[in-house]
This record gives sequence, C-alpha cells and structure tokens, in this order.
Amino acid sequence: MKERLSVGFMFKQINNIYEKEFNNLLRGIGITSSQCAVLDYLLGSSKEFMNQKDIEKEFGLRPSTATELLKTLESRKMIQRVSSEEDGRYKKIQFTEAAEDIRLALQQEIQKTEGLLVEGISQEDLNTFMKVAEKMLENLER
Repeated sequence: MKERLSVGFMFKQINNIYEKEFNNLLRGIGITSSQCAVLDYLLGSSKEFMNQKDIEKEFGLRPSTATELLKTLESRKMIQRVSSEEDGRYKKIQFTEAAEDIRLALQQEIQKTEGLLVEGISQEDLNTFMKVAEKMLENLER
C-alpha cells in the first residue's frame, strides 16, 4: 500500500511538476511560468491603474521578487513602468504591444496546462477541490 503524503508535500509535488511542464510549454514563447502569470493578470485585468504592490499582493510575492520579475518583463519589452500623474513615486505598470502580440499564445498554453492538470477529474470533484483549496489558502493567509 502506498504511503499517504501530507497535504503540504502533495501541493509541493504538484506545483513542482506543474511549473516544469508549464515552463516547457512556454519555452517557445520565451517566457517563464511566473512571467506568464503576471502578464496574464495584467492583460486580463480591468483595473485602470496597476502597480508593483498590486502584483506583490495578487501573487504573494516579496518586494524583491516582484522587482526582479518586473525588471525581466521590462527588459523583454513586455511591460513598461510609467510614473503616476498623481504621485511620481508610484510607477504604473502597463503591458506593451509585444505582450498583446503574444496574448493568444499565452492563453493557449495556459489552457493546455490546465487541461493536463484536470484530465480525468469530474466537474464535481474539481468543484470540491477548489472549495477545499480556497479554504486552505484562506487558512494560510490568516
């Protein structure tokens, strides 16, 4: 009989394999899964103004991690940071035309990976998992 893994260890294993597979799919686009997540968030957001703090909060990143991620996206011409008109200390993050150009490819790779992740899982089981995972996340954020 297979030994039961702890919940945390299971999440870690799923995440490691997910990241590896997703990064392999994204290699052709030239970005990483972390960069893809931020671009997808920016491209899909209805918020008029987005700054680094928004990225840190959404993805649970430390400021230094968010800074490096955004620097890389900026160097690849996927985003630009523009000083806020209200307060020049704040930088508004905007996606560029280059990011817009790869939007469809990003969405396709996200769908492929999501499809692989949930293959063979019923909608009922998936709904239950999402409910439990959301509660776990809420527990950790307290």
